[in-house]
Parts: sequence; C-alpha cells; structure tokens
Amino acid sequence: MGLRYIEQVKSIILILLILLSLTLTFTIWTFSPTYDTIDTPIVDISIADKKKIEDVVKPYRVLFSHEETMTGSETPLNIEKVLNLMKNWELQTIEPVNNRASFQQINDYITTSNRITFMYPTDVPIKTFGSIFSFADHNFPDISFNRLVIDMNGPAEGEVVFYFINTTKQKVYKSRVEKVDREALSERLIKQTVNLKTYSEIVRPGKLSIFASDNPENITGYTYILEEIPPEKFKNALFTSPSLVRSNPVGTNGQEYTDDSALMTVDFLFKRLSYVHPASESKNPGIPAELIQHSVDFINEHNGWTDDYRYNRINPATQQVSYQLYMNGLPVFSNDTSTEISQFWGVNRVYRYIRPYYSLNNSTLIKKRDVQLPSGKTTYDLISSEVKASSVDDMVVSYYLSQDDQQPLLNLTPSWYYLSKGIWTRVSPDILGGGKFGLE
Repeated sequence: MGLRYIEQVKSIILILLILLSLTLTFTIWTFSPTYDTIDTPIVDISIADKKKIEDVVKPYRVLFSHEETMTGSETPLNIEKVLNLMKNWELQTIEPVNNRASFQQINDYITTSNRITFMYPTDVPIKTFGSIFSFADHNFPDISFNRLVIDMNGPAEGEVVFYFINTTKQKVYKSRVEKVDREALSERLIKQTVNLKTYSEIVRPGKLSIFASDNPENITGYTYILEEIPPEKFKNALFTSPSLVRSNPVGTNGQEYTDDSALMTVDFLFKRLSYVHPASESKNPGIPAELIQHSVDFINEHNGWTDDYRYNRINPATQQVSYQLYMNGLPVFSNDTSTEISQFWGVNRVYRYIRPYYSLNNSTLIKKRDVQLPSGKTTYDLISSEVKASSVDDMVVSYYLSQDDQQPLLNLTPSWYYLSKGIWTRVSPDILGGGKFGLE
C-alpha cells in the first residue's frame, strides 16, 4: 500500500510540473515589455504637387491649316481639347519618310490643307511620346521630334497619318491610325476651333517659316504679392539626413546648407537655390527618354512642381533637362529672378539641381491689367530693322517677370519674345511703340 501511494504522489507532481512548464511557456510567448516612448520627428518633404509626363511635356501652340486660312492657339484649354480627341487612338509602327527633308518640304507639311500641327519647344523622344499616346508596337526607334503634324486626309478610308518632324535634324517619320471616323472628327474639330485667331505664314527663302498671328494680341498682365517657399523644405527633401545639415550665411543675400556629401546654396536676390552632389558627377552622355523620366520622378519625390513648369530643353551630352515656367499657357522669362528648373544627372542620381523657390500658385493676386500687343506679323516687321530677320527662329507672346524694388511684388508683363540661336530675347517696348499698343 505504501509503494502504491508513493507512485500516485509522483504522478501528481509530474502533472503539476508539466502544467507549470506550459504556463511559463505561454507567459514568455505573450509577454510584452513596456518601453519608454521615443519621439522620432517625421520630416515632411512634400512641397507642392506631383505631375505626370503628359503634364509637363506639352506643345506650346496648335495650328490648323484650312483651304485658304490658318488658325491656331496657345491657350492650354484649346490645345488639350484637340489632344484629348486623339488620346484613345492606337498608332501603328513608326516608319522613316525623309532622312534629309528640305526646309520648304517641312513648311509644306504644316501648311497643306486639312492638317493639324502641334509645336513643341524642344525635341521630344518618341519613347517619351509613347508614354502619353498608345502605340501598337513598343519597339521605338531612337528618334525625336519637335513638330507633330496630323494629316486628316489619310491615303485610306478611316486612316489618319501622324508625321513626326525634327526641324533641326530635318528628319521626318510617320505612323498611321486606322478606323477613325474622320467626318465626325472633323465636325468636332470645327466646333472647337471656330473662334481661334488667324495666323499667317512668314515665308523666308531657305529657312523655316514663322507662323505669326494676324491681329493685335490682348493679354492680361498681373501683379502678385511674392510668396516664397521656405528653403528649409528643400533642405529636408534633398539631404539624406536633414538633422545633420549645417547652415551658414553667405554674405547678406544668401544661405548655405551642407553635410559631408552635398551642398545647397540659396540666393535671396534671385529667389533661386542650387543643390549639388559632387560625388555623383558623370562625364557620360545620357539617354533622352530616360533623362526626362528620371527628372520628373525626382521632382515628384518631393512634390516639387510648385507652378506650371514644362519641358523646354535637353542636352544628352551633359545630361541636362530643363523645365520652363508657364502662366496661362505662355512662357515666363525674367532678368530679375529664376524661371526655370534645371537638372544635371550623374551616376544613378541627380548631380545638380537649380530652381526657383517662390510660387505663383500660392502668391496673392492684387492687380490685373489689360495689355494690347501688336500682331505677330507687325512685330516681326518691327524687329527686322533691329535684328537680322534670318536669325529669328520663332516668336511667342510671353510674360516678362520682374520684381518690385521697394516691395515683395512680382509683375507679369505681357511681351513679345523671339528665339535666335537658342536664346529667347524680349522685344523692347520701345521698338513696338509703347503708347500705340498700350504697353507699360
């Protein structure tokens, strides 16, 4: 009896030990220690807006060639309406047409009746265009264009032809769109373009034609209270560890931000900042379509589209991509401040980044005024006596942005600009006759 009793006690103890072991194991698994809370500051690097490729790669003018007249517009809404009619089309394979088109042949592509021409400020890689329009074949050739001519009189029923023209290299390529209801399309185009201003072709022997407006231009001028974006926001966005960045004044009109790998300089007078990451510098050329995509992605990373900036310049040799400030569809130029975002790319990242740090979108409008400019035809005739007319490559109505000397104000004055040797120059109001045309 004693031995049996001892065995029962041992069994009970064993069961208790097993239960204790299970309890301890469960406690260990479910135990959550309490730690002191460490407050880690969240750095906000969102400055303004993100944008898509199609938001920044845009034509600045659309022209419609009719039987006896030519109409057109620089107004964004008018351009977008026409582009949107074609966004659901699918383009076929791109084919070469002319590897050495004469200037007269290029002019004829634009002026032939029943054609639409979109004019771009610089060369657009066809691969970039392929991210905006739909293509059946995504094996894009290594080409670019700055004039897109759409022929509504395709050789086959229901066919529309796209001509991609590079006026610098004098090359022409084409692609087809099939199964288009051309009659319905023409009716919609007529409704949307019936009230557009008329243009004339200024023919120049051995040169590209200039397409100039026939009538005086009535443009609204603006005055804004300057709104600056704190440079600290760009510091937080551009440096890897913003809390480790050192800041020092540069004279009385600048500030410098630096860490062990990068430098950002702020110019208070020109409202411009310049960021550089020296270790990423590269001497290798870039691929245009990749440069554009990288540059848009980079600005999107910190929501850096503070205003309407548009793709306007590219240099693959230096890996530079630039975006020009626009207002109401018109480019903005200035001698007083920066109106362009420029990036130079290096090894797997941006090497240099130069841009304004003010915003018209966030600035307060305090004054409007109507300004009448002479027609494009008249302006061309007037400047011909001041500059060599054959050197003029294009003319556009733009805004001249100036800063007030006494107050934090920005003035946007409508002005004519002409393009010569890659540089946009303001036509002096004195040449245009300020009193006659209501210029300030």
